[in-house]
Amino acid sequence: MAAATVVKKLSPPSRLEGGGFTIKDLLSGAPNDYIDPFLMWHELPRSYHKPGQMPGAPMHCHRGFNEVPYCKEISGGNSEQYGHMKMRDHAGKQDLMRPGDFQWGKVGCGIEHEALIDGRWEGYLHFFQLWVNLPKAHKMDAPFFQDAAAAALPVVTLAQNPLVTAKVLVGGLQGKDSPVQPCHVSVEYLDYTLEGGARIKHQAPPEMTTKLLYIYKGSGSIGNPPISAKMGELLILSSESLVEIEAGSDGICFMLATGRPLGEPVVSHGPFVMTTKEEIMQCFKDYQSGALCRKSCTYERYDDAAK
Repeated sequence: MAAATVVKKLSPPSRLEGGGFTIKDLLSGAPNDYIDPFLMWHELPRSYHKPGQMPGAPMHCHRGFNEVPYCKEISGGNSEQYGHMKMRDHAGKQDLMRPGDFQWGKVGCGIEHEALIDGRWEGYLHFFQLWVNLPKAHKMDAPFFQDAAAAALPVVTLAQNPLVTAKVLVGGLQGKDSPVQPCHVSVEYLDYTLEGGARIKHQAPPEMTTKLLYIYKGSGSIGNPPISAKMGELLILSSESLVEIEAGSDGICFMLATGRPLGEPVVSHGPFVMTTKEEIMQCFKDYQSGALCRKSCTYERYDDAAK
């Protein structure tokens, strides 16, 4: 079976986001045809924050897609007491996002929410935010959020190579499935760790022809023929289902996102993602009139691993 090749290798730029924190804009400059159904992918690179240096994201609105945050790490300093994000939506629903937690949020017709960190917190933070499109027919659905605690997400050691582990955020691996089940879009999302010299062949579902791989630690060789890549680089792969990765001597850690393209127009402006300019204008009218969040948001919470 032919393996996927590297179509593009990008070095994503950094910029300020939210309340004033630095992110890497992983899909900056990538045409929609290469990344469909994905829209945006941000990394808050692992770094140490003193008290008050991480403001989080104040109250803001969304419509027309899925927002998918992953709290990779909050550690060190006084994280035991303050190491979490306080999540709150426009209706007053509150929750905490702790280290290793994951969320799939279908914002649908509209939601306002915030994610803030206590000003007394200090320590290390590493975070990812992914946006995944919704089909036109479901952009105005009622919002639905799935919150998965770290303990509910499978961490799999590969049977064919014990030097490889993968945390399953969406999808399944070796019979272990994430409790998170996206609606109306086919996606898998995995957090891989390979020790030095380890090799794997990841078999993506054949319909998920879009494949994005981001290296957040270490280095290795990706694809066939192999292309060398290192920490901070984003690789767009070809449509073949098989993905081959070999870790360098220092190991490699990467996020792998694969998905089935929707093949629909994408028209976006700020927090809104629709299919026409007229729909975007309606988003602003609804926000200004207070009609953006007219449908109630429901939540499901997964706290424990599936038995």
